[in-house]
Amino acid sequence: MWEYGDSGVVTVSRTQLNSPFAEQRQHGFRWLKFSPFVEEEFRQSYSRGTAGRARLLIGLAVAALLVLIGSKLSQPGPPGMMVAFEVLITLPILLGTLYFSLVPARHRVYLWMLAASLLLLGLMINSVVTRASMQGMPYYFAATVAWLFVVWLICGLPFRAAALTAALISSTYLWGMQHWNFEPSERYFGTATLAFVNLMGAFCCYQLEHALRRSFLESKVLSQLAERDGLTGLYNRRSYDQHLERLWRQSRREHSQLTLMLIDIDNFKDYNDLYGHQAGDDALKKVAEVIRQAAHRPLDIVARFGGEEFALVLYGPDTSYSRELPEQLRESVLALKVPHQGSMTGPYLSVSIGVANVMPDADRSLEGAVQMADEALYQAKEEGRDRVVVRDSPNTTVQTGRFRVKRRFTA
Repeated sequence: MWEYGDSGVVTVSRTQLNSPFAEQRQHGFRWLKFSPFVEEEFRQSYSRGTAGRARLLIGLAVAALLVLIGSKLSQPGPPGMMVAFEVLITLPILLGTLYFSLVPARHRVYLWMLAASLLLLGLMINSVVTRASMQGMPYYFAATVAWLFVVWLICGLPFRAAALTAALISSTYLWGMQHWNFEPSERYFGTATLAFVNLMGAFCCYQLEHALRRSFLESKVLSQLAERDGLTGLYNRRSYDQHLERLWRQSRREHSQLTLMLIDIDNFKDYNDLYGHQAGDDALKKVAEVIRQAAHRPLDIVARFGGEEFALVLYGPDTSYSRELPEQLRESVLALKVPHQGSMTGPYLSVSIGVANVMPDADRSLEGAVQMADEALYQAKEEGRDRVVVRDSPNTTVQTGRFRVKRRFTA
């Protein structure tokens, strides 16, 4: 199923694995950007993997901020504007970041909240550093440098968000040096140091995210390979069942149609007996490739049940497409012109296809939908094979589930 190239990196043939992750890995990601579907998956994984470090840091920042606010409020006189800023803006954003770090479904909100938290803390650090430098303690500048490394490398901000946050923190410090008329030598040193720190941080952050993205794609590809049938590269039965359950729930939420196709190679036992198992494996690969090409959208599923049986699920297809595609598949298999002298339907290898067009709702179960496709396939077999039978959920009553009972046909 997979090979290791000269670099030790897993390589996968497109004919073996058809998925958005494999395609993204093939096309690359020069600007640290995936296709929308893969990017969403990566951001969720990335947020889950880095949220622990960020929670620790933000939690410590919340504790320190509460102590700081408490000490200011304990002093005589009314609280200043800085206290109001810390209580009304900084503290709620930090607490919000902690909350959203625990909600994986809101990973986009979490990342922007994290960037805002790091920016606000950076501005507070700049304020302390600037006041210390004005009082003859320029070594406090190390705190700003250290915080920039935190922004770039510690908390798990994506490269673009880290770059924007670091740029704003650096710009406010440079503006403070100019506004408060720091000595030219100190301004030059601060500017050069910030430029160097940000260049180093950007380089390391870019390289780290690039490596994480590459590792993410490879792990997804390997994970999907484990879900594949070893001969055809299609999903195996277990993976198909899992994906189908998720699609069923999603289609119910979005009120989207599912089209379930069960595809069976006609007289395949006779083919194996006549031509041998190696020829049978070659025929299975050819038929699987025809079916695989029909599942070109991210949510479509194509699987091998085992033996000569395949399944294809289309998510939200147009009605015309869901009716035309099965016939196209049947004709495409015939067009392979794989000789089959033992067939009772014609000189070439053929398939029978049962189709169920289903609109998932409270009155229709997943088991009933699969049974409907079973019934359609059984009917196609009974009527002479090499044909398509389509059933629509509003117009069909499942009868006996007889195909599940008689799962294997005679030659």
